Amino acid sequence: MKIGIIGLGNIGRVHAKNIQDGLVENCEIVAVANQPIESMDDFKAQGIACFDDGSALIKSGLVDAVLIALPTALHAPLGIQALEAGLHLMMEKPLACHKAEGERILAAQQRDDQIVSLMMNQRTHPCYVKIKQWIDDGALGELQRVSWTMTNWFRPEIYYQSSAWRATWKGEGGGVLMNQCPHNIDVLQWLVGMPSKIRAHCSFGKYHDIEVEDEVNAYFEFPNGATGQFCASTGEAPGSNRLEIVGDLGTVITDGNEAKLICNSESVSAFSRSTDEMFGCPETSEKVFQPLEAVNQHAAILNNFVKATRGEAELIAPAVEGLRSLELAGAMIYSSWINDAVELPLDSEAYEAAINEKIAQSKPREVVQTTAKVDMSKSYR
Repeated sequence: MKIGIIGLGNIGRVHAKNIQDGLVENCEIVAVANQPIESMDDFKAQGIACFDDGSALIKSGLVDAVLIALPTALHAPLGIQALEAGLHLMMEKPLACHKAEGERILAAQQRDDQIVSLMMNQRTHPCYVKIKQWIDDGALGELQRVSWTMTNWFRPEIYYQSSAWRATWKGEGGGVLMNQCPHNIDVLQWLVGMPSKIRAHCSFGKYHDIEVEDEVNAYFEFPNGATGQFCASTGEAPGSNRLEIVGDLGTVITDGNEAKLICNSESVSAFSRSTDEMFGCPETSEKVFQPLEAVNQHAAILNNFVKATRGEAELIAPAVEGLRSLELAGAMIYSSWINDAVELPLDSEAYEAAINEKIAQSKPREVVQTTAKVDMSKSYR
């Protein structure tokens, strides 16, 4: 595959390095686009075509596919252009600023064999893969409750001050839900499915000088009557990462480092009906999964993307499923705006109208610090 990378910021260069280090098979970077043009001198020295405009790269005829790693507000116009040009597309998360925008991107797909993937790399996280396997194998039975406390996404002020688009309605379409937590929201629905109703409270600029949410507490209701809670923050340190999924047959718990499956000897519902012990409880057994080694998740998704274009694999993270995380994030934000529960599926037109009002009032952040120390490995959870 001849690929072009549009956007060589922090994450764009991570993807470029994975490809150039040979961690993505059958893939070659032949073009890049970024601003200013001088920021690509290292690529130019390797004979890679350099453009200061993503649109020009798409029109160049040099590439089979593009990887777009730009601020979220730029995903839709360039993603649509790439698909209309017949190129395969790998989009950085999130797919777009909101559900309606994401729908417009996907509508631009020209043919069935045109691959559109999303960088939802945590679907390759060993703990989540194992949990998915346990759930698909029926180890938990019917869902009763899910709870995810994801508050170890701490970000200091310098993070937001480093770019004008960060933590703005116009630049990202939200805060912690749209920048840090798309991975967690995606994994949540990938594991247990979509809720039918959400009630949420978002705190906007509670811990930082920003206009978007930096703390979220949400309550979910699922079609079968199961319930859920989701808590996220960029203002806590050290914060927590704890996912619990409870079913009639067992419980899964993970902190991202290991996953534990607690199996009941029989279903809770059957035991409750049959036992004569007033304070009885089903006996349990445990399985603990500890990954033997770390996985380069970004490279894994890119490898899967390339294989899908060659007809050798099904996508791990199809972009169409990115609409679900946009829907969940939008529903949480919208619920907080209207101070009421939101039924799913989210009305994408109504939410677009509401967020457009915020965008109209949104102002770019003043970049007051351009020499921030950047170690991308510290941003992963």
